[in-house]
Amino acid sequence: MADEKVDLAVLGGGPGGYVASVRASKLGLKVALIEKDNPGGVCLNSGCIPTKTLYHIARTLEEIKKSKELGIKVSSPELDFKAAAARKDSIIEMQVKGLENIFKKNNVKLIKGRGEIVEKGKIAVKTADNRQMEIEAKNIIIATGSSAANVEPFDLSENGVMDNTGILSLDRLPESLLIVGGGVIGCEFANIFSSFGTRVTIVEILPGILSTEDEEVSGIIKEVFKRKGIEIFTDSKVESFKKSGGNFECTISGGKKISSEKILLSVGRKPNSTGIGLEKAGVEVGDRGYIKVDSHLKTNVDGIYAVGDITGGLQLAHVASKEGKIAAENIAGTEKEISYKVIPWAVFTSPEIGTVGLSEKQARGKNIKIHTGTFPFSSSGRAYISGETEGFIKIIADSQTGEILGARMIGPGASELVHEVAVAMEAELLVDDIASTVHSHPTFSETVMEAAEDYSGMSTHR
Repeated sequence: MADEKVDLAVLGGGPGGYVASVRASKLGLKVALIEKDNPGGVCLNSGCIPTKTLYHIARTLEEIKKSKELGIKVSSPELDFKAAAARKDSIIEMQVKGLENIFKKNNVKLIKGRGEIVEKGKIAVKTADNRQMEIEAKNIIIATGSSAANVEPFDLSENGVMDNTGILSLDRLPESLLIVGGGVIGCEFANIFSSFGTRVTIVEILPGILSTEDEEVSGIIKEVFKRKGIEIFTDSKVESFKKSGGNFECTISGGKKISSEKILLSVGRKPNSTGIGLEKAGVEVGDRGYIKVDSHLKTNVDGIYAVGDITGGLQLAHVASKEGKIAAENIAGTEKEISYKVIPWAVFTSPEIGTVGLSEKQARGKNIKIHTGTFPFSSSGRAYISGETEGFIKIIADSQTGEILGARMIGPGASELVHEVAVAMEAELLVDDIASTVHSHPTFSETVMEAAEDYSGMSTHR
């Protein structure tokens, strides 16, 4: 006999799973959420929140160093890494408690333990206190996420070789750090630890860092990193390494030797799809272990859905949350499909990067005739006030209709400004609608308006 009978059981309490649970409960379903660790998933516990906490500390440290330019005299700032790490941990703890309160408020039953689907509609759970439970569920959402991938010749089990979780658990600041992989995560950590005073080296197998971003954007970050003293080796990989004293001695392509106290692997992620009963339930997976779903987030098995990283799509917390909401709505009886047309994202380097929709290259690849409007922060009064004049706003639109196709931006507040364009795209506004909207002066958001004006050559300050 089942210990719990519910309308929906959610396997995994990350940003896909917990959001789906809350939405389903608000829609009147009886919900159980199964999570083996703290709720919040990678994002809250070892990803977005702790990383951006350290980013904020690094940014504040850099601002204090530049305060002399503003006429403020202060002694040279010094980082207390243990205090910074403690602040990170306290924020995680508060956020976890906040989630648990949200579950109670919304009647979501949180079951702490490891769950496995034993057959369609049934999940066996080994709880955190070693009890065995069985949950009978009319519907199941699988939201078990992903974990950091390894890369040869490294082994994550070796002391000093870390993934994103390991680097967030450091108890002291390393003197040197080799980052293998110059993607988003690698560059965010490079920015943070360089600002903290660590000597940072990036080794990237592709021709450039941040290869998913606009070339102009990644080019600016490359130059900024060089000014910060970050060494970057592209078209390269680590051929071999060995431990020598307190450091790793690495040889990269071309025979270059790099010595580093710690190594961060930032080379992608793998799905957490083993040991959760997919075979028993008959859920279809692809060659790499990702679960196949349709536009309703349904798997091939009736009553079983999957959301988030486990589906192999865009590995972003907010995408997982959106998928969780869509799956919950469908289970509750409202037919909805997921759309990935308007997905903004940010990279928290200094300066920040904001992206939404198609790039110029992507739009041209679809044979769309485009025109762009751009505006540099070097022409923004607000940027001069704050001393952050590096970067630009670029809006990409259909040259015949004015439909906004996307935006690329790098500069102060880009992680926030990108949403002005995202809302316009979701509402199917034209680029002229942004241009004709009065923006408060002096603000960073004026740069978005001026970029929209530049689309038709009418920018005042360009």
